[in-house]
Amino acid sequence: MQRIEEAYQTLVEGTRYVYDQVNTNEEIAEAWVHSELANAANAYQTLTQNVWQAILKRTDEANQWQICQATQLTRVNDALAFLAEANTV
Repeated sequence: MQRIEEAYQTLVEGTRYVYDQVNTNEEIAEAWVHSELANAANAYQTLTQNVWQAILKRTDEANQWQICQATQLTRVNDALAFLAEANTV
């Protein structure tokens, strides 16, 4: 989560900086704007990668828990079936 917050702050601060510079009505080199926007785009890409990694990690943990729970239920059902069969013989 810390990496997500850091990437978000980088994106916000970079975008705000470009916005503030453009709003000063001073002449700004087009190359500088492109460079700063490229930095903001990189920060956005980092943010989305970090968010997806967090989502996948949480999803994977949930899936592992569900698999373990299903395995336990299967074992309990097998044991119950064995006991039921043993009682009928």
